[in-house]
Amino acid sequence: MSQISEAQKTDCEAIIELSLGLGYDTVSQEVAIGRINEILKSEIDNLWVYKEGDQIMGWIHVFKAKRVASASFAEIGGLVVSPIYRRQGVGKRLVEYALQWAKANNLKTRVRCNTKRSDTHNFYRAIGFSISKSQHIFEAGL
Repeated sequence: MSQISEAQKTDCEAIIELSLGLGYDTVSQEVAIGRINEILKSEIDNLWVYKEGDQIMGWIHVFKAKRVASASFAEIGGLVVSPIYRRQGVGKRLVEYALQWAKANNLKTRVRCNTKRSDTHNFYRAIGFSISKSQHIFEAGL
């Protein structure tokens, strides 16, 4: 039986493995585990996994974003589904779970997608998201 639940420390390796499969960060496992543990301890972050038995099929990270000049909102910080389980409703169920959490907290939900990920754009459009704006992200060194 499949279920969505809060991620646990014991899920770290599976979460990292799924993330690497989608091309996310190639930092050391120690650094990645540290990041996950910070999220698990956070009061504004949520990390949920979709499991069937002990098998993690996907995960979603959602956090409450606060802004000075606009209302707070929920933002999907990451969504990864194992290639084996894609197109089987896992991602959709994870997003629906996040949307329920956001609604219960009176928050609209946003997600940012790399312009190169056209399949991801199509996925979010198909489940009811629409483009609200385009922007550039600027970074500066440490």
